[in-house]
Formats: sequence, structure tokens, C-alpha cells
Amino acid sequence: MEGLQDIWGWQPALYLFLGGMGAGAFIAAMVVYFREGDKARSTVFASVVAAVVCLAAGLLLLLSELITPLRGMMMWQSFSNFGSWMTFGAWIVFAAVVVFAIEALVVWEKIATALAKRSKGFEGQAPKLARVLGVIGCVLGFCVAVYTGILLMSAPGVPLWNTLLLPCLFTVSALDTGVALVEVVAFANRKKAPLTKETSRILQYCVVVLVVLELVVLAMLLVSMGGASVEESPAAAVAVQSAELITSGVLAFPFWALVIVLGLVCPLVVALIALVGKSEKAHNATFFGALGAMIGGCALRFIIVMAGLHADPVVNTISQLMG
Repeated sequence: MEGLQDIWGWQPALYLFLGGMGAGAFIAAMVVYFREGDKARSTVFASVVAAVVCLAAGLLLLLSELITPLRGMMMWQSFSNFGSWMTFGAWIVFAAVVVFAIEALVVWEKIATALAKRSKGFEGQAPKLARVLGVIGCVLGFCVAVYTGILLMSAPGVPLWNTLLLPCLFTVSALDTGVALVEVVAFANRKKAPLTKETSRILQYCVVVLVVLELVVLAMLLVSMGGASVEESPAAAVAVQSAELITSGVLAFPFWALVIVLGLVCPLVVALIALVGKSEKAHNATFFGALGAMIGGCALRFIIVMAGLHADPVVNTISQLMG
């Protein structure tokens, strides 16, 4: 579309979504595992596998942005400059994928049973190992979620991205979409191994808190950009233009329809109804709320990337010197 950012394509936007959701899903899955243990093993296993798939796909999308993607598979050669945020992020994502995958194997019932038969001590140590890996994975997952925002923030000359509010927004959204992914998995697995009402309520409380936080941070981001004084500098004028693209320009409809209504308001309403209501229909509605959250989270990344207009560095520098 005319007037939109055209340097970054769809691959980074999709990576930002998949990487964040995968990280958030692992953290949400560990909340379920720490609450219910082996009783929710199948749901936790499926959720962790989904997190691995999301992160692995995101890492491949990140590698695709290199000049030589195939060489990027040899990470120790392509990602050796640790002064680069892309290098730091690639290794964090890679480490998260490895830990998540090992955790999936540990909680996988068939693998756990087979190892328990071969090693008498494994059955007693498996839950401890799963918890240790879970804690390590949660730390790595949180780092991945934060990094998805820092990657954009570190790109120079883009006022919409060059703010700490962006990592905050993407981190909260990553946790929100991660909880949504676990809810979808739990819904699909409800007949085989349903979650307890207490755990389901915890997830719903998480949805309410995360959606409210996301709305607040998103509002702060748009107000700070839209309220910039255009006379202050060319960069401020670009910030206002980016905010207008999102709220009232060509990106307004997908922003208000997909991000705000479908991705935030609907999940919030559904979560509140599920917390108050006792009928099974009210709890089943969480599936649709979770789907809305995932669609909205994906749309948010694409909109933020597309609205990231670049300020002319020469004009901005001259303006600052003259000011």
C-alpha cells in the first residue's frame, strides 16, 4: 500500500508473532504443569510441542532474512557478532528451541514410560527434571518475548519502533497469545484430560490482566506517537504520521477490527463471562476468545511493521543542529 513501510517484508512480522506466541505458550504451559503435574501431561506436552514448532518456524523466518539463508544454518559462523541484536536474538531463540524440545521429551508419556522401565531412578527424577527445565525455559521464553520488541526498537530511524514501549507491548502480547494457544490445546484435549476448574480460572485471570495491560501499553504507544509536536523535528512528524496510519489511515480498519475488537475486547469479554458464568457453554466460548486473541496478536505485528515509517536521517540531523 502507498505510504507504508516497505523495507521489512512479511517474514519479520510473522517471526515476531510466532516467536512471541511460542515463548508465551511455553510459559503458560508451565503454569499448567506446575499446577497440575502429570495429570495435565498430554495438554502440557502438546502445548510445548506447539511452542517448539512456533519458535523453530520463527527462527527459519529470521534466517531467511540473511543474504545466504542456507549458510545461516551454521549459526556459529553467521551469528558471531554479539554486538548485534539479531545475533543475540538468534542464539536466545535457538537455546529456547533446544530447552523446549527437551522438556517436551521429558513430559512425553511414552518416552517417560520407556525410560522409567530402563532406569528405575528416572521415574522419580523425571518430575524434578521437568520442573528445572521448565524454569530455565520460562526465563528463555521471557527473553525471546522481550527480544521480539527489541529487534524492531534497535532499527534506527523509525520513531514508531524506537521506544521502550514497543518491547513492553510485544512482551505482554506474547504472553497473551501464548495463553490463548494453550487454551486452544486444552479445549481440543478437554475430553481426554480436562484441566481443573482452578487451573482454567487461573488462565482466565491471566487473560483479563494481560489484555488490560496490553490495552494500556498500546494506548500509551499511540498517544506518545500521535501527540508528538510536528514542529519539534522531522522524526516527530513521522511519528505522528505512523500513529495516524494505524488509528485513522489505511491500517485503521484492520487495527480496530482485528486487533482491538477481535484480539482484545472479545477475549476480555469471554474471559469475564467464563469467570462469572458456570455453564459449560460459557467455558467453551473461551476457545473462540483464544482464536480471536491469536488473530489479533498476529495482526498487531503486521500493522506495527507496516506503519514503521522511516525518518530521513539527514533532514533530522540538520533539524536538530539548527534547533
